[in-house]
Amino acid sequence: MAQTAENFIRKTGVTTGICNLVLNPFFAWLSNMDRADVPLGSIAVDTAITCILMSLLVTLFTSADTRRALKAGTLARDGQPPQAGKLLCRLPERPWKLGVLLGLAFAAVVTPCLLGLFAVSGINSLSFFAFAAFKALYTPPVAYAAARWAILRHLASQARILE
Repeated sequence: MAQTAENFIRKTGVTTGICNLVLNPFFAWLSNMDRADVPLGSIAVDTAITCILMSLLVTLFTSADTRRALKAGTLARDGQPPQAGKLLCRLPERPWKLGVLLGLAFAAVVTPCLLGLFAVSGINSLSFFAFAAFKALYTPPVAYAAARWAILRHLASQARILE
C-alpha cells in the first residue's frame, strides 16, 4: 500500500535525523579525539562544513529514495501532497545542486547563530564531549529539514512533469 507524501516525509526525515544524531558525534570523535578542548574557531569551521556536506548527502540519498518510492508505487502520486512553496520551487531540481545550496544556506544561518550564542555566553571552547553533544543536538533538525525540502522539491518537479 502506498503511503502519503506527508508520512513519507516524516519517516524519511526522522530516519535521517536519527542517523545524523549517531553519525555526527562519531565523526566529531574521529576528527577531534586527540583534543581535550575544541576551540570556537574549529567549532565554527566544523559546523559550516557539516551543514554543507550533511545537506548534500541527505539530499542525494533522499532524492534517490523518493524517486525509487515513486517508481515502485510505495509513495502515492494521487492526493494533495504538501506544497513546496514558491522559493523552494525556484531552487535547482538536480539533487546535488539543491543539496549544496541548502547546505550553504544552513551554514550561513547556523554558524553565525552558533557564534553569537557562544559569544553571548562567554564560551571560547568546548570540551570534546560537549562538542559531540552539541553536534548531536543541531544536526538532526538540519537533516530533517534538508530531507523534507529535498522530497518536496522532487515532488514539485514531478507534479510539473505530470501536468
